[in-house]
Amino acid sequence: MRYLKLPLHLCLFLAAVCGTQALAAPAQDDFSAVAQDVGPFASAIVFNAADRSFSQPLSVTVGELSMRVEFAEHQPCPSHGLLEWEEQATLSRSGGLCKVATLVASAPGHPDFRQVIAALGGGGKGTLSDLNLSFYYLEQGAVLPQVLLSGFTGGTHCCLVSAIVGAGDAGQWYAVQLPKQNGFGPPSVVDVAHDGGRQFIFPDKRFDAVFASYDFSVGPDVIYEYAQGKLNVITRQPRFRPYMELSVRVLPTEEDVPAPRSREVNGYLAGYVATSANAGQLQAGWHSMLARYNPQSPYLLKWCTLDKSAWGKGRTACPAPYVRTVPYPQQLALFLLQTGYITHAQCVALGYDPEKIQHEQDAIRAATTAHWHATHNG
Repeated sequence: MRYLKLPLHLCLFLAAVCGTQALAAPAQDDFSAVAQDVGPFASAIVFNAADRSFSQPLSVTVGELSMRVEFAEHQPCPSHGLLEWEEQATLSRSGGLCKVATLVASAPGHPDFRQVIAALGGGGKGTLSDLNLSFYYLEQGAVLPQVLLSGFTGGTHCCLVSAIVGAGDAGQWYAVQLPKQNGFGPPSVVDVAHDGGRQFIFPDKRFDAVFASYDFSVGPDVIYEYAQGKLNVITRQPRFRPYMELSVRVLPTEEDVPAPRSREVNGYLAGYVATSANAGQLQAGWHSMLARYNPQSPYLLKWCTLDKSAWGKGRTACPAPYVRTVPYPQQLALFLLQTGYITHAQCVALGYDPEKIQHEQDAIRAATTAHWHATHNG
């Protein structure tokens, strides 16, 4: 079972409301920091492969916005659509025929919008096993609502795909894809700061299988907000600091947190340190990591002290005697810098100057390679 399978904001909600043993309940003062779920004001199941009653064309009018989903049988399988994932292109290249869903929308002052959503089927191999529509006012003060499309692709570790379609102020239409996520069902819309805003919270999938296996990788929460056709990352806004601080406190209470020095603990620690950085608690999170990380993890990066010119004809991998392991704290610091969780100055303050590290590795590689050539040329 994947560790932290739920988005963290749902874990925080469960901890606050249920107080289960698996999720320690936040203190009473923390309830204002728990993201509040916001339900759609209208929603519909358009297609479900397991229930034919949900496999009919649908027409919905909300105020002055009209949406229609049309089905067409025996159509060329689309290579892309409003909902996209990798297997679509493979299915399209096969030359087969599919049941294709298309979204048609209309609103005053806008040209009609028409675009393929995806192929429908049983999930997997480039088709969706379900398709859902939810209507929200994602922008404060918006005259017209937005529609949130979502569907389940099937497949290993995956995949909820979703997109927002909305009408712009200047007569244009916007279609914006949300990050792919694990699980199924429409993605949650939340009000993180309890200020009437509408946000999405998704784990950062860039952390998947980097420091631990996929099942034990922990991605820190990323907060998104939709505005005029763009999905903006707003995680670091000051109004979300209480949520991030609560996240730091709740993460260690999660069920199945790997034990210190265990094989998978580095994946959890990467997410914990990144969350600590988002909460303005980088140093505390870093020191906690130093006391718990596994220095022998099989997921540690390697680098080669011998230049490729000396590897030998036909070799595609560094000769074993010249392989060196990157220490986990160094790998983590540079990764957090690369992904934007810490600044260059913070990385240096942790003891890892990227330019200095690169310079030292280059010097070692040059010296090792020179010695190799000196001892192998005669």
